[in-house]
Amino acid sequence: MSKKLMTAQELSDYLSLKEDQISVLVEEGVIPAYKIAGELLRFQKDQIDAIRSEIEIRIRNGKKNVNVKTSVRNKVQPNASGGEMKANSFKDSISDFFYFNDFYIVSAVLIVLLLLVIFRG
Repeated sequence: MSKKLMTAQELSDYLSLKEDQISVLVEEGVIPAYKIAGELLRFQKDQIDAIRSEIEIRIRNGKKNVNVKTSVRNKVQPNASGGEMKANSFKDSISDFFYFNDFYIVSAVLIVLLLLVIFRG
């Protein structure tokens, strides 16, 4: 299984689709996507290859000019079992926040402590 994840731009080039069409197919659950940091969509090439024929059939059956009606920024992520989408819980959102921002939080605390030592010392 490939470890490298594709961006929406790379996937649109790979499938010869517009990014708007990719977004709609993700929202419909046709394309399994992974959300990174709660915002960035990434795709596994192996999963895309496995469902490529289904994507092409969807596009051929009259959905070539897909209009984006809703935002892709809904908090959804694929299940571990497959491509089903599920909502992130508040606990998951907080966990992601600290996971992706722990360096900045620790750095800010250290800077404040150093400033206290310098100005009180």
